[in-house]
Amino acid sequence: MKAQTIIEQRLQKARTILLLDHPFFGSLLFRLKGRESRAIKTMATDGISIYYNPDFVETLNAATLCGTLAHEVLHPALHHHVRRSGRDPKRWNEACDYAINPLLLDAGLHLPERVLVEDRFRGMSAEQIYNQLQTEAEQEPGDSDKGGDSGGNGTGDSGEISAPVTEGGIGQVLDAPVGDDGTPSVEEQAREWSVAVNQAATLAKQAGKVPAGIGRALEGAAEATVDWRELLRRLWSETTPADYSWMRPNRRHIWAGLYLPGVFREGVGEVAVAVDCSGSVNSRQLRLFEAELRSILEGQRPERVYVLYFDAVVQNVEIFEAGQGVSLNPVGGGGTEFRPCFDWLEEHGIVPQTLVFLTDLYGSFPDSEPSYPVLWASTGGRRAPFGEVVPIQAA
Repeated sequence: MKAQTIIEQRLQKARTILLLDHPFFGSLLFRLKGRESRAIKTMATDGISIYYNPDFVETLNAATLCGTLAHEVLHPALHHHVRRSGRDPKRWNEACDYAINPLLLDAGLHLPERVLVEDRFRGMSAEQIYNQLQTEAEQEPGDSDKGGDSGGNGTGDSGEISAPVTEGGIGQVLDAPVGDDGTPSVEEQAREWSVAVNQAATLAKQAGKVPAGIGRALEGAAEATVDWRELLRRLWSETTPADYSWMRPNRRHIWAGLYLPGVFREGVGEVAVAVDCSGSVNSRQLRLFEAELRSILEGQRPERVYVLYFDAVVQNVEIFEAGQGVSLNPVGGGGTEFRPCFDWLEEHGIVPQTLVFLTDLYGSFPDSEPSYPVLWASTGGRRAPFGEVVPIQAA
């Protein structure tokens, strides 16, 4: 009991230090209830509680304990506990750690040795990092992609974590708890954390202690809640010629007695799809993109679809006429150059209604923007000099 009291005192002191020196993290930390659990090796959070193994806490000095607590609270602050969406728990936890640890170190906090930090992941969202880790794992022989229970994690009445807990990094992010015991819905929990984060950011700004890079990370968390499929459909729809007709009234307003002209599309001309074959797109992402692409094309009814497979050059081109089902069969595997795709279209006198790339955006861009819209369905974290970027996430 005495040892337990000492641990609790150390945790309370660390909370107070964070509130004074790092108010953004410190104020958020008071949203999490401390609960002892020896079922985990280090710490874990589900957005409601912070679970800690007292043996692990004893190994940390005061500065590192503060950093570790800040690490835990940043997970729900960035909605990591509600963003897993069926991904492998172990790899998701690692991706989340890679995403937040640089932010903590940049803020001047101390973390335990051997934490997950790599400069190549700096500025990337957890989803983008996960995709990269998934791609690398699939390229390794013998990888079985097994990391734990995909159904999430739970806690028992005793406070012990009852479901298998995955490892990775210094702490674990668990799925937001759901149940009929008065726990708010996942959507409500996410909204509550959004409000708390805004309040914490305001408090930190007033104190002149806003963590470096936290603003961009919060923006990335907000973007990650937008399904890439819907974003791709919306952006593609905006590039499609449309007109209005009283013959097809807008059904959304008929119930209110309002008869407004509806939007109709008679189909588009030619569209082009460029698939990066340099190895940056894994098979899972390719199949997801292919299914969504086919669905969009069925609704848009293009006259012709050109599919360009490229790396440093255009390796192959497949042409699908109206009504044909589009399938993607990549060939290639060298470096990445985007210019050859634009050159190929120009050489063949093709001005597509839309050009969509499936890529990680690691490559050389042309010097000038084309006259037609370009959408970049990206599996990576880079930006494009023109066009609209749609972050693709593997489910």
